[in-house]
Amino acid sequence: MIKTLVIGSKGFIGSHLFKSLSAQGEFEVWGSDVVYDYTSHNYFVIDASNSDFEEIFEGNQFEFCINCSGSASVPDSLIHPLRDFYLNTVNVFKLLEAIRKYSPKCKFLNISSAAVYGNPVVMPITENADLRPLSPYGQHKLQAENICMEFHMFHQLKTCSVRIFSAYGRDLKKQVFWDIAQKSIKSKKMTLFGTGEESRDFIHVDDIVYGIECILKKGEYDGAVYNLANSIEVTIADAAAELLNSLGWQGKLTFTGQLRKGDPLKWRADITRLKALGYEQKISISEGLKDYVKWLKEEKLV
Repeated sequence: MIKTLVIGSKGFIGSHLFKSLSAQGEFEVWGSDVVYDYTSHNYFVIDASNSDFEEIFEGNQFEFCINCSGSASVPDSLIHPLRDFYLNTVNVFKLLEAIRKYSPKCKFLNISSAAVYGNPVVMPITENADLRPLSPYGQHKLQAENICMEFHMFHQLKTCSVRIFSAYGRDLKKQVFWDIAQKSIKSKKMTLFGTGEESRDFIHVDDIVYGIECILKKGEYDGAVYNLANSIEVTIADAAAELLNSLGWQGKLTFTGQLRKGDPLKWRADITRLKALGYEQKISISEGLKDYVKWLKEEKLV
């Protein structure tokens, strides 16, 4: 059994990854988060105000540690930059320092973000593209990647970072699709930021989990970075129309023409490195949004 720790196991990506790995016979999966869990034995509670990971690694030897924790909000990082820095950067350093002291053979996979790219000059975006974050969130994710490289270079820890593009799927109660769904309940008129021609490279949470598993098993741990996306550019207008159609909403959608601070214009990833590990998209944007709507209705959220 491969003893594996998922930090942030109660969060959006972390919870899906925890369930998927647990269902596979080869992994002994442990979770960790700031939320109390009174039913699971393989679980560590972290103090949200003063995170300390040393006790976890002093008493356990993990083969893998996957960090899915942290804040994932560009707007909040602009309002509370220190909190974002602590959650997305300081905690990564604390994790790696604990691994360095007590479990130096543990491989560390850090969840990063495409926000490190900002507005790319060339698309599709390769992992070697210029990094120009547009927000504290993107800057802090980049700093965390540099910390992973630091611990590999100077302490020989096995690390890598995964730059996830526009994630969506069941259990996500924030970001663009959640906002659209909630607005659809309240009115037959809806206004979104931007022009609608801004684009994203959307990836369903099930494909994110599959991609992480490919990297976990076959990736390089020399401070390497991997794009995790589908290399498909979809405009916000098209994605919004697809979602609203699945919701059965009949109204008028307009755009402000003004970009929200910190948001990029267009994204499409080069996933050559990821595909070399065996990744292939399983869920199209159309299928994924239909499944998202199904979940919203099951949970009586729309």
